[in-house]
Amino acid sequence: MAIDRDRLTTELRAKFEWADSWRRSYYDEIAIQGYKNYIGFKEALPPDKAGRSNLFIPRTYEQLDAIRARLMKTFFSTRPYIDMIPMPQNLAEAQALLNTEKGEIATALLDQQFEKNQVFVKMYEFITTLLFMPAAILAVGWRYEQREMFTRELVTGSIQIGENMMPVADLQKVKKLVTVWDDNEIVNVDYFDFWPDPRGTDIDNCRFVFQREWVTEDELIQKLELLREIGAGTVYDLDFQTLRGTSADREEGRWERMREVGNTPETGEGIFDEDMDKTGHMYELLHYWEDGAHGILVNAKELAYFGDNPYWKHGKKPFVVAGWEPLPREFYFLPAARIIEHLQAELNTQRNQRIDNVSFVLNRMWKVRNGAEIDESELISRPHGIVHVNSMDDVMDFPMQDVTASAYRDEEIIKQDMENALGVPAVVRGVNPDKRETATEVVTKNSNAGIRFDVKIMLFEWLGLKRLAYLMDCNNQQFLTDRRLVKLFGKEGVDAWREIEPYQLLGEYDYRPAGSSNDPAANKEIRRQQLTQVMEVVAKTQNPYIDMYELTKLWIETFDIRNVEKFLKTPEQIQQEQLQKMLQSISSQQQGGTTEMPTSPVVLPPAAPGV
Repeated sequence: MAIDRDRLTTELRAKFEWADSWRRSYYDEIAIQGYKNYIGFKEALPPDKAGRSNLFIPRTYEQLDAIRARLMKTFFSTRPYIDMIPMPQNLAEAQALLNTEKGEIATALLDQQFEKNQVFVKMYEFITTLLFMPAAILAVGWRYEQREMFTRELVTGSIQIGENMMPVADLQKVKKLVTVWDDNEIVNVDYFDFWPDPRGTDIDNCRFVFQREWVTEDELIQKLELLREIGAGTVYDLDFQTLRGTSADREEGRWERMREVGNTPETGEGIFDEDMDKTGHMYELLHYWEDGAHGILVNAKELAYFGDNPYWKHGKKPFVVAGWEPLPREFYFLPAARIIEHLQAELNTQRNQRIDNVSFVLNRMWKVRNGAEIDESELISRPHGIVHVNSMDDVMDFPMQDVTASAYRDEEIIKQDMENALGVPAVVRGVNPDKRETATEVVTKNSNAGIRFDVKIMLFEWLGLKRLAYLMDCNNQQFLTDRRLVKLFGKEGVDAWREIEPYQLLGEYDYRPAGSSNDPAANKEIRRQQLTQVMEVVAKTQNPYIDMYELTKLWIETFDIRNVEKFLKTPEQIQQEQLQKMLQSISSQQQGGTTEMPTSPVVLPPAAPGV
């Protein structure tokens, strides 16, 4: 059945305008103000207030930076970042999975893709966004890219020397078509480039969403050619000459956030005018997503493509959406920056008023009698200054009192309110508290802040990391067609590497972020003490159910040492050393004239799983 292109274009444009109008009505203002508070932006003072203090105190950034550091340290301090546990469908399958490395292989592949996508950098930006924006959005898709590149290859041949042919080899520059990317791709989506269904309350129950992307004409042609080859939908011909003329009025949306702080980049085409190469023209693609459909509008004018959702394995909109504080039955979240927005404004006001007060005390104002012959430059405060007057009544100063000590106490109260609102006390931020505190008070504050923060950690796991892992895992099961080499964690040497086939990834998994469930900054010392006690007990009891290698590795990591595996002997090395000692002991006793076995047993440590 043919799709009416004009009718579908009209329908998608109407949905986009509805979603855009709804978002702009309220949430865009919150996003812009949150951005201003994060970067410390203040409007310039009007001319009638010139000379007044107009500082922005970066307290909001300090609070958000502490939260961001805690989240990043919790989830991305140890690898693998996410463990994948196979979910059997029956008891027979559960027994079979015990004897395989399926979960370890899937975990290793996912972790390699995280590293390829520079997940630490991507998640740093993602967490930063969710702290001051109504929502942070990640797009998770499969990217396949080939590129012609020059490489050096060993070329062999032969030359004749006298009567003989001699083989020769030489490194030559060769141009080849190389696959530069065939993997999951994680992309941060700007808040202003995403429009959800106004009636949706989360990404799954939204009937549709729009995502904006900017591409050149060549990139757009390549994208449409790929969609035509896939054959999952209909690709329509475009009138590029007409579309070029509609690009200018769409460009301003690219800089919506920066324009509000006076940082509007050049939006023209530069050297790429209509009479020159088409390469420089940028087009706005509005990707329309449903759980079962995908469409592309160019410059919100022409429909370029409409078809099935290419991600049939998970059958969902390929996005991860998270925020700081969920609001009941609302798609967007309450940002952390908005919670303390008015406190930040109060702090700025208090500080600027005190600075102005000091300025007025040091640089006094004067009353000058009309008609008095006074040189006004002499009224400027300066050491040993003299004001020449004809009469003592010609000039009089306005008395200005210094602010009281209560004004400084007010600032302490404001900062304390900020800490209480977000659960980020001074000791957690790594700074000295405003007053002396006992060790009990410090531990109590850490514990209370940790309880509040643990809830945020679990929320971020469910909204962010678990969905991210699920989408990437489904993409691996759908798009992976060739063999891959992965490195298993906890193993070293050749035995750590596995060549996997795509069919080995098939199945359902439970995704478990490997980070600690507690705040590592507040509990690091306590955790180290607990692990030390556990190691002492295990060493005394020789408990065979404890893997000393993993326990020792976890203990060393509490000292913030990178590349722990570099300093640890593998379980295989320990077993070999123990066996060598035992053989040496037997040999020495035999040389001494006795064949008795050593009286003290040699206890071999349990091997790592899979050994």
